[in-house]
Amino acid sequence: MQTLREKKTLLTEILSADSGYILQHVQQEEIVTMRDYNNLNIPNQSHEKTVISLLDKVMNKGDTKCCKLVNLLQKPHIIDNYPRLEEIFNSHTEPSDHTFIPAPTVPIPCTDNSDLEKVVTSGNEVYEMTSVPRGLCLIINNEIFDKLRERTGSNKDAVDLANIFSRMKFRVVMCKDKTAVEIPIVLKVFSELKKLSDLQQCGAKEWVGGQFTELKDLPKHGDAFVCCILSHGKKEGVCGTDGTVVPTIDILSPFNGTNCSILVEKPKLFFIQACRGIDMQGGVPVKKKPKVEGTDGELDTDNGQVQDYTLPIYSDYLVFMANVEQYVSVRSPTSGSWFIQSLCGQLEKSCTRGKDIYEILTGVKAVVSKKKGGLRVKDANGRYGYEVVKQSPDSRDTLTKTLIFPAETTPTS
Repeated sequence: MQTLREKKTLLTEILSADSGYILQHVQQEEIVTMRDYNNLNIPNQSHEKTVISLLDKVMNKGDTKCCKLVNLLQKPHIIDNYPRLEEIFNSHTEPSDHTFIPAPTVPIPCTDNSDLEKVVTSGNEVYEMTSVPRGLCLIINNEIFDKLRERTGSNKDAVDLANIFSRMKFRVVMCKDKTAVEIPIVLKVFSELKKLSDLQQCGAKEWVGGQFTELKDLPKHGDAFVCCILSHGKKEGVCGTDGTVVPTIDILSPFNGTNCSILVEKPKLFFIQACRGIDMQGGVPVKKKPKVEGTDGELDTDNGQVQDYTLPIYSDYLVFMANVEQYVSVRSPTSGSWFIQSLCGQLEKSCTRGKDIYEILTGVKAVVSKKKGGLRVKDANGRYGYEVVKQSPDSRDTLTKTLIFPAETTPTS
């Protein structure tokens, strides 16, 4: 796993030359399941994004699968297709003397760890979750827009999110109907948490006793931060109530290591329910198999103790979006959005059982990918009809430890 993490950027660059080739071989070697292959092999997705998702998927499966991928990448037929792989697996560098003959590539040893559970649960490899409250959960709920359609059903999403995160011991605060100018201000205020009056000016309300009420005291950051944004959206980001887009990077940046030092080394999770384009994602037929293939759920990281080190300013982030880029996201006016409702359901089911965040994300993706709906659309002749639509939640992260949210086993009022 260490090899894949350390060389992830270079591997992404090399394998992006032909993502389909490596994707086929990892499936043939049973490093990923056929279901994983279908989820990774998304039409019109960039080669780079496919490779990044593939590497993340394999690393999430644990040390054994990582070893199999490392060994696969050193096989002659793979290196023939990606000659630059020798840059990774040959520790010698070529000097300016072109008569220099590099030493033969030496395979990197890769052995299974017989005590994965012990490594995963060691103190340095799991995010600490002991603060009370656990942390702050900010919900930005845009329902009423100046020109865009009202997002009926968004309030149900907000209430269900508030319920589940309060059960997970987070302090939940919501800001309602913010413009593209106001959203960055809200995010900055919540990253700094300087004065109660700043939050009150943003219209912040706290989830208490099963409803949102006036915020009476200044929240504090704990062991984690969660931000849920419910709005219309486009490829570049989410829309304010004025219809203007707030780029995704402007949502994340107030909480990076430079702007919010108190959250350094702490997980920062962003759940974004918004369209990412105007296209509707269709479905493909899948033959049922008599047996569902399983996946490895264990994670493994190095245990070395380091006294001094630095982290990238965007370390320890997770961004989970309702759909892949360029496609619409589905929301029911009565029961809420597919994405948020599935997320709440998986958090409810998995957190009380001690599941890590990757199992939760996979569960959400599995549930949403099986949903099918009909959206009312107008054809070229102006006639209305219904088009079948599917949805694939999209995640990316820079988490550096295993993330497990302890939760209450019974609902709280």
